[in-house]
Amino acid sequence: MRNEWVLGVLENPLDTLANSSNAVLHTLASRIAAGNANERRKLLHEHGHPTVSVIMAALNAATTITEALDSLVAQTYTSLEIIVVDDGSDDDTRDVVRSIMRNEPRVTLIEGGPREGAAAARNRGLQASQGAFLTFQDADDISHPERIERQLAAVIAGNARVAVCNSLRETADGRRVIVNGRRFSKNFISMLFPRDPVFNRIGYMRKLVVGEDSEYHERLRATFGADGEIHLFQTLYRQRFAPDSLLFSHGDTRVDVTGDVAYELTDEVRIPLDAALDQLEAIRCGKQNPYVDFEAD
Repeated sequence: MRNEWVLGVLENPLDTLANSSNAVLHTLASRIAAGNANERRKLLHEHGHPTVSVIMAALNAATTITEALDSLVAQTYTSLEIIVVDDGSDDDTRDVVRSIMRNEPRVTLIEGGPREGAAAARNRGLQASQGAFLTFQDADDISHPERIERQLAAVIAGNARVAVCNSLRETADGRRVIVNGRRFSKNFISMLFPRDPVFNRIGYMRKLVVGEDSEYHERLRATFGADGEIHLFQTLYRQRFAPDSLLFSHGDTRVDVTGDVAYELTDEVRIPLDAALDQLEAIRCGKQNPYVDFEAD
């Protein structure tokens, strides 16, 4: 139990201390957390509560998308546009989203045609979005209730180009999964950034099999510089682990007897991803335009 508490402090320091059974730590951390929240909300009020568009690509997500959308609907920051883009699901995903839309006007659905992949689906969401800020969430993942509030306030306060947070992976029943020895990691799909100048400068995602979010994040950093990023060292995003998911089914994935996972990219997905990343140096040097068009392959 002691080790779990220490690990919790490393993952999400203030939240863990605020939930401590130690009365002194609990009181002190709770006061600091409340003060931080008040400062964030004052800042966001002063900036007119700009709309954040959250783009969610969905493929056969009928069993997970309710919980995923519930975590967005429950955000402490409420000025949201939640765009679900169906990527040709053949289960009840669209019906589940329509049911949620009846009681939640912030959720909209873009119906899918032929299946095109996660990058193309996210691009359709980007194209349809209206928010001054943009972020993503997958249809089987969960956001901490304050994720968007914390990231948006960080971007505005720091005049940054992007804010990202950490994430953990867990199974459908909530069991923590350690991937390549890591309890948590920097999460690229959580990136939150302004439409102007970021999206208007770098455009859409490349249509890779996997890793399109990593490439987008690295292209953003190559364009604006690494110091334009704020990394919140807080675990504000929970990713569902399943061996047959898009990422893990396109890699060499091994699960040991304890449930820990070892994962490596296969050449099928690593080579095109590496080719895309190889272009970043030209972008850094100003020799290549970072913009990717909506129709780009």
